[in-house]
Amino acid sequence: MTPSAHAHDLFLLGCVAATVVALLILITKFRLHAAIALAIAAFGLGIGSGMTLKQVPLSFTAGVGNMMGHIAIILGLGAILGCLLARSGGAQALGSAIVDNTGPRGMPFALMGLGIVVGMPVFFEVGLVLLMPIIAAAAKRAGKPPIIAGLPLLAGLSIVHGTLPPHPAAMLAATQYHADLGRTIVLGLIIGIPSAILAGPCVEWAITWLRRRRGTLEALNKEETVFSGAAAPSAETPKTPSEMIPPPAGPVRAACAVLLPIALIFLGSWSDSLSAPGSAANNLMRFIGSPDVALLIAVLVALFTLGPRIQTGRHHGAAMLRQLTAESFEPIANVMVILAAAGGLSGVLRDSGAAQATVSLALGANMPPLVLAWLLAAVVRVSMGSATVAMAISAGVLAPMAAHAGVSPELLVIATGTGSLMLSHVNDPGFWMIQSFFELEVKETLATWSVLETVLSSAGLVFTLVVSKFIH
Repeated sequence: MTPSAHAHDLFLLGCVAATVVALLILITKFRLHAAIALAIAAFGLGIGSGMTLKQVPLSFTAGVGNMMGHIAIILGLGAILGCLLARSGGAQALGSAIVDNTGPRGMPFALMGLGIVVGMPVFFEVGLVLLMPIIAAAAKRAGKPPIIAGLPLLAGLSIVHGTLPPHPAAMLAATQYHADLGRTIVLGLIIGIPSAILAGPCVEWAITWLRRRRGTLEALNKEETVFSGAAAPSAETPKTPSEMIPPPAGPVRAACAVLLPIALIFLGSWSDSLSAPGSAANNLMRFIGSPDVALLIAVLVALFTLGPRIQTGRHHGAAMLRQLTAESFEPIANVMVILAAAGGLSGVLRDSGAAQATVSLALGANMPPLVLAWLLAAVVRVSMGSATVAMAISAGVLAPMAAHAGVSPELLVIATGTGSLMLSHVNDPGFWMIQSFFELEVKETLATWSVLETVLSSAGLVFTLVVSKFIH
């Protein structure tokens, strides 16, 4: 590399650093929405890096289109599936079946597994609301505060939300790194399960032991918690005769709804091992195993299996399911706009040469790619609070590295995802959601939820590096 080229790369690296700082200031100081801040940062980066004024909006729009073209329909179909699972009572039935059939020693692992299974098709926030009654029941049975008893479940929900497609941030990173979704899910579970064990059951045991020694465990063990009211219907909800409400979906139906799209994606990923490449069977497995088709099939099946069990007094028919489908898009609108703006920033990073320059300098510094991906995501997460923004920025910067980094792109997705979970604190909306739901003081939230996220992120990096020794 010539001195002038090296100097230009350093200049572009400075532009990227200034962009990240500008994002931090816009989001934390000026309280702008992440999507607006990302758009401002993208245009500022384009202008500051020397792109022509005509090219900047073209690159931003191309980035938005490329991102949404890959993930928009997947996120929409996933939202429908999650809504059907929640509104049919299937998630709670699955949780009750797991909790009711485990003893005291197995309870933390059962709750962690429940968080992983239910967390696959639904957002973290939705999964937590769905499973709050399960946490309350487990806490009462174990004689522990809900936040302590719920740590394994929170670990399960968090690890799949951050690392497994089709969750938005993980799907974005998989798209940017050109990772195979089936392999990403398998490796994500191989790495995520032991990470969740350390961050969930192990942290629960450690905190329980420390609090018992200090005599503070009972201080958190309130007789009345937010759970009793959170799961109850609103006061304004009209009472509906019980005979108009169908029986809820059972655990078997719920489990099938969760696992069907994953099984189809696996089928597509393993099609070359199961059939001759290019054959009719191979082409069919690849087709139904593509994420779009797999989720579409899963949604159509769920409309027939879960649709008739929706827990509402409204007329059960095509009109009700159509309305429910429309309602399921509302929770993802915010995430979709953020990801669109992040895609625009990725387009500017790519076309300005800033992403390539950052990766070249990082590789020249001999920092392992997986550590670099984790560290960049962790820094953005701690600075800005949003795991989605952290993963979006990191994937956009590091995407050019994926093809020649010498590591599995699927492991890059997981390293970036685990980094984006690092140290949830007061600038993270999820921190305040946990604090509010569990009726905790800020210091209690820091001592439980923040510790869990930090252990989860750190363990994820360690296990990712271990797995990378065997997979290239």
